Amino acid sequence: MGVTVDGGTSLPYDTLVYALGSSTDTGTVPGAATHAFTLNSPEVAGRFAARLTEVASAGGTVTVCGGGLTGIEAAAEIAEAHPGLHVTLISSAEPGSMTGDKARAYLHRALDRLGVTLVTGVRVAKVLPDAVELTDGRTLRSDACLWTAGVKVPSLAADAGIATDGRGLILTDSTLRSVSHPQIHAVGDAAAVRLAYGRLHGSCQSGLPTAQYTAGTLARLVRGKSVKPFRFGYFHQPVSLGRRDAVIQFTKADFSPVGMRLTGAAPSGTRSSSAAAR
Repeated sequence: MGVTVDGGTSLPYDTLVYALGSSTDTGTVPGAATHAFTLNSPEVAGRFAARLTEVASAGGTVTVCGGGLTGIEAAAEIAEAHPGLHVTLISSAEPGSMTGDKARAYLHRALDRLGVTLVTGVRVAKVLPDAVELTDGRTLRSDACLWTAGVKVPSLAADAGIATDGRGLILTDSTLRSVSHPQIHAVGDAAAVRLAYGRLHGSCQSGLPTAQYTAGTLARLVRGKSVKPFRFGYFHQPVSLGRRDAVIQFTKADFSPVGMRLTGAAPSGTRSSSAAAR
């Protein structure tokens, strides 16, 4: 068994950790790959930051496509950093729909305070050099477009004959090993991990714990010890709303919201730990 790298060199292995993650999917909407920025790399993000400065100096408009947590946080950050910009967040669903009613209301008030315009209940049909076309027929000016609507994983696993789901994620057993190739351990966004309450969604919240668990698993296997099944539960949803504001929605293990939440400046510095591996 081996991995072939650029140039044709084959690297043999006894055990492989597959951790290729995911990237923003710009292939589903015409023009997104050509005319929209992403946050897939520091280089692209740097070019987007430079473009924001240019657009802000002219009092232009920025559209953020995708109302998930990445889109919400990006829209808030952009609006706070560039008060002269007109920031529009476009989402097919209500931003913050995964949070409880009170946390979602706080989130919407924060976006309103920052001057972010919400366009919801509609999808982007096409991204143009200076505008976005919506599925309801409207065309919105866009001097810079940030695409955060959906992710995809590399096709490498499926192309290699490893068992994957419909999205290309590696199907795993209870110890995060490939069900078709047990010498391969899959972690993070590239792994289809199913627990009693459902499947994990790809994010740093599950990526870090799955990697930590797999590192421990390999250490135990090398020493000939048994391995317990992976156990994991979410406990909160942290949402940054600029540099000095945030909302943290506490959750059940399955990511569904409970009544408790934190808001304001204090939780803006406590966002890094949002899940627990058990």
